[in-house]
Amino acid sequence: MRTYHSILSLTATMTAVCDAGDLIGFDDAPITADDAPVKGVAQNPATEIGLDIALTAIGFETQIASGVIAVGDKLVSAAAGGVMAAGVDPANVFATALTAAADGDLVQILIR
Repeated sequence: MRTYHSILSLTATMTAVCDAGDLIGFDDAPITADDAPVKGVAQNPATEIGLDIALTAIGFETQIASGVIAVGDKLVSAAAGGVMAAGVDPANVFATALTAAADGDLVQILIR
């Protein structure tokens, strides 16, 4: 079950459709690459291009783990969706894991 608590929300005028919980880039579209810059997490789905939606820019979110994640791991975007542990030299760390997760499980994250 997806849960979130947004401390700071930003508005995105979507350039593509998305589901609630998708990581959104600065182009206001869902992220499809590993370690991409993250503007926020979609609080609602965007069912059409041009729709304004809220993004969680700071707060708590639930994401799908891509690979094993340990509590306290620094996180980056995953190409398949969700988040993965940052590698040796990450460019775009945007969150920290609050819970541990196996590949495909839900993980609670802190975005700051």
